[in-house]
Amino acid sequence: MDPDHESDDRSPRRPPAPSKDPYVYTLQSSRHATSAKVCRDFVAVVLGSVGQEGLVEVATLCTSELATNAFLHAEGDSLTLRVMIEPPRFRVLVYDASAQLPTAGRLAAPDRLHGRGLGLVAALADAWGTADADPAGVYAKGVWFELRAEHKS
Repeated sequence: MDPDHESDDRSPRRPPAPSKDPYVYTLQSSRHATSAKVCRDFVAVVLGSVGQEGLVEVATLCTSELATNAFLHAEGDSLTLRVMIEPPRFRVLVYDASAQLPTAGRLAAPDRLHGRGLGLVAALADAWGTADADPAGVYAKGVWFELRAEHKS
């Protein structure tokens, strides 16, 4: 065996114990066709790292919808994804440069190709809404959704 490499016989690490302080993770992404995948993968990794694997399916779907909307409808070259975990709440916020606020009615008619994203978020998330400009003033608005840890996907 290479002397610079030691065997790791320790048991696998357990997820950290829940914290009373919120976890906050931020990702800045180009506003590009790959943004939705990068954002949903980031959310999945964050949830797995804090022991909330049960939220991954719904959280990544909702994240994908918000990031896709930012790619398709927003302005500017980038977007920012902020993940906040304050047990039992989990919130994802996507900031973009468009000042136009989104609206979500009911789900779009089956023959429409677009218009289902925020309807899905509204149906799956425990709450969703919009936020004012980011604290740094780079983005005009944010769109967020929230899930609770006891949420069943």
